[in-house]
Amino acid sequence: MEHLIKNRLEWFVESHNLLSSSQFGFRKGRSTMDSLGIFTTDIRVAFSEHESVVAAFLDVKAAYDNVQLPILRKKLIQCNVPPRLRDLIIRVLSDRLISFRGNDHSIAPSRSIWKGLPQGSVLSPLLFNIYTADLQSACNRVNVLQYADDILLYSCNKSIPSAADLLSRTLESLNNWLELHGFELSPSKSNIVVFSRKLSIPAINVTLKNQIIPVKPHIKFLGLTLDSRLTGQAHCEYIVTKCERNINILRCLAGVWWGAHPFSLKLLYNAIIRSLLDYGSFLLEPANVSALQSLNRIQSKALRIVTGTMRSSPINALQVECVDPPLDLRRQFLSDRYLFRTFQFSLHPISPKITLLNDSYNRSRFWANQSPPCLVISFRRFKSIKDPMFHSPNLPMFDHSYPVTILQPRVLLNFGSAKGDICAKNHLQFALGENWKGWHTLFSDASKFSPVGCVGVGTYHSQYGIVQKAKCPPESSVFAGECMGILKCLEYCRVARLKRSLIFSDSKSVLQSFLSDPFSSKLHNPLIFLIKEEIAISYRRDCEIVLAWIPSHSGIPGNEIADHTAKQAVACGDKIPFKNCAFDLLSLPKKYLYNSWNARWHVSSRTKAKNYGLLQPDIGQKPWFYKLFLSKRATSTIIRMRLNHCLSLVHLSKMHYRDTSLCECGLNVVTLNHIFLNCPRLNHSHLYSGLIFQKIPLPTHMPSLLTPNPSVFRILSNFIKINNLKL
Repeated sequence: MEHLIKNRLEWFVESHNLLSSSQFGFRKGRSTMDSLGIFTTDIRVAFSEHESVVAAFLDVKAAYDNVQLPILRKKLIQCNVPPRLRDLIIRVLSDRLISFRGNDHSIAPSRSIWKGLPQGSVLSPLLFNIYTADLQSACNRVNVLQYADDILLYSCNKSIPSAADLLSRTLESLNNWLELHGFELSPSKSNIVVFSRKLSIPAINVTLKNQIIPVKPHIKFLGLTLDSRLTGQAHCEYIVTKCERNINILRCLAGVWWGAHPFSLKLLYNAIIRSLLDYGSFLLEPANVSALQSLNRIQSKALRIVTGTMRSSPINALQVECVDPPLDLRRQFLSDRYLFRTFQFSLHPISPKITLLNDSYNRSRFWANQSPPCLVISFRRFKSIKDPMFHSPNLPMFDHSYPVTILQPRVLLNFGSAKGDICAKNHLQFALGENWKGWHTLFSDASKFSPVGCVGVGTYHSQYGIVQKAKCPPESSVFAGECMGILKCLEYCRVARLKRSLIFSDSKSVLQSFLSDPFSSKLHNPLIFLIKEEIAISYRRDCEIVLAWIPSHSGIPGNEIADHTAKQAVACGDKIPFKNCAFDLLSLPKKYLYNSWNARWHVSSRTKAKNYGLLQPDIGQKPWFYKLFLSKRATSTIIRMRLNHCLSLVHLSKMHYRDTSLCECGLNVVTLNHIFLNCPRLNHSHLYSGLIFQKIPLPTHMPSLLTPNPSVFRILSNFIKINNLKL
């Protein structure tokens, strides 16, 4: 029941923009990165203007437990929440009973609760946001950021004492507002941090209830440790300490020759180490170089444990082998994803701040010897996109009426034929003749030939033989093209006044998205809701619309015509007035990442890891050991051989660990070619037979065998196991 109330109330307050623009907690499309991004951007802009920032990080005592229900009711009335919904919420929260159970299992008498929101309720965070929606009005002279009950006030000024005085006065006003609403600030648990470029910071006194709030050199805010000069040193030290403990988990699960499979370890590394390295790190650049180097060492150490490689292995090759990009490129990737997702909101407060930061970078001498922040680079990449982006004040689901938002049209995912059905054409014709007589059948499809090409959209009306060709910009995905095809069919049905229409699409993912709950789904594509809106219009006109899935490339005439039309539309389709959505633009950061990484790899492999560069000229999408479950010893050995840093006598003598590189057989030096192809002391029968079966001509050499090939790697794994090799 609370989920039902929460969905309706959330749609109501978000669609009417009733929540504070400074509140980012427990709201769809908002996150801690918004608060951190706004705050750090304001600090950098202040540094560019030779200003300082005085910030107060406030602690509210038992915020949820002290919500006054009569005041909450007034807030709901002010928001024009429907009376029945409002009264139901208040009745659910009123007259709740609590009891205490002792260690001797005795139960104390129940007591009635007259205030507070229940902890753990899905409704409580939303009600708290409504309760504090006008908190910003008490702090209109300074900047305010909220994340649930975490409150940040800060003031920018060239004079630190002036900023501190303004902050003190605002704190008194905020405290009065909080006391009227049943809250209380804790001065001892609140902190002041002065962010400034000045060498000497004057002593300041920011008071609350006649108590001085302590001033600290750094603070942990929403998981990110911010120091007074925004160098990132304190945060990196904290992350390194935390990651060192988690690296011990990897050490316990695997050694060089034993333990979990490297890909399983890679997944664990992503979860418990890389997630810590990623969180908020792009907001700290440009940061202290030595601090960022400490994070690079954590990545190197973890990847060596994951793969079981030697310490002498070049890190640039190890990153390519594990498909784990350098951290500086990954920070830029995270920044791109964040900004491309954020810019879909037309009223998001960070948009003008990023524009101001970009202008400051271009004209301020502060940035003369510094690289641009990640957000500035992301902003410039976003501005370079030619086609416009879809903008709305909130997520697309809040731009439509509630019935349209929750509308689930009739979707048939089983229309009598399955994928690979050789008789799909006959089954479809039989189903249409049996159950769908008198219905108009329309087919839609989308096609894209290259990443830089447009998306072609084709539709076909089988009764009238009418086709439509359209194309979307290159940034669009095939998913968007499939949605646009269905939307074009619906618009055609409305214009032609078709009473009963059956629309076929070969995209099951698009059709399944209509059946998902928009309040629990992470897919917020505006085209989905535009299609729902068009279907709702058809329903109001007593027109029946059914969407159905059919397998692609199965000889169904209508689908083949729509597919052929879509391919033609890539070149000659009508350029429809289309706006890119954030869902599609999120594919661009990955493209930028791989382009930058490949360019760096092509340069670095000429001087470092030359042999590996010949084996792996380009970076793959996944590690070669993804879903290739060889033994841990075999996988680690093959990785070592590919990196050309293994326990062969040639390599050990080069590293001055051995005096000679001659094999005990006395025929040659111990190279990988000698071990795997020539040494008479080892059993090569299975290796030779396996290579012959794979049609690999003999004689061969190891570099050709170490290029990614699952079948050859299985043969090498078997040879390593038979001869008990540990390289």
